[in-house]
Amino acid sequence: MAQTERTLYQFPISHYCEKARWVLDVKGLPYTLKNLMPGLHRGVAKRLAKGRGTLPVLVDGSVALGDSTEIALHLERTYPSPALLPPPGPERDRALELEEYFDGIGIHVRRWAYGHIINGGADLGRMMFGEYPAPQRWLGRLMVPLIKRILVRQYHLHPPQLEESRVKVLEGLDRLEREIGGDPSRYLVGSSLTIADIAAASLLAGLVLAEGSPYAARPDVPMPKAVGQMAEEARLRPAGQWVLRRYQQDRTPAAPSRQAA
Repeated sequence: MAQTERTLYQFPISHYCEKARWVLDVKGLPYTLKNLMPGLHRGVAKRLAKGRGTLPVLVDGSVALGDSTEIALHLERTYPSPALLPPPGPERDRALELEEYFDGIGIHVRRWAYGHIINGGADLGRMMFGEYPAPQRWLGRLMVPLIKRILVRQYHLHPPQLEESRVKVLEGLDRLEREIGGDPSRYLVGSSLTIADIAAASLLAGLVLAEGSPYAARPDVPMPKAVGQMAEEARLRPAGQWVLRRYQQDRTPAAPSRQAA
């Protein structure tokens, strides 16, 4: 049987794209990465994923999906081993509810982080385009002023909204600690990794600058003071330790045939 071709259209630093990559890697599925330019990605995403204009988009043979949760559930149905959901029943329902909850918290992580990165003067171009080929890196750096204006408008990066997101993010850390009973070694549901763990860890990784994630501290991209302080505080909490442990223990390396383009 011919091997199915898979392509993940993405932004390298998007934590929703990281969530999709993680599921693909746990499943051991080879795939090709296509890094799209911000703004220009909308046309590609809408064409591939039935009108959606966001990333990630996974093309898996004849199937195209444009949402990280839909991608995760498709991969679980189509490639059930290793399982990332418990059998039907209360634990499965709980895993799906937690996945949805932390998916929502990811919106606030993104808003809070972008707000402080932009207002704090971090090198957004180097951060966003470091994994792109040289011509795209050059173009991306030229686009940074426009990208900043779009991000401010799209995500409402203003003090009241940033404070709202800070509160939501802290609520997310509190919820995570309740679910694990304060024990960073525990999984959210049952005794093994599930979609809920992948969602929570990938979407909170940028908050703690987790090693092994796309958001690990880089000497060439100093973080604004507020971001560094949040990371320090979160790392001292059981929730932050949990995220670090998930990356250390459960972030499966990418399949050998994975290639960036």
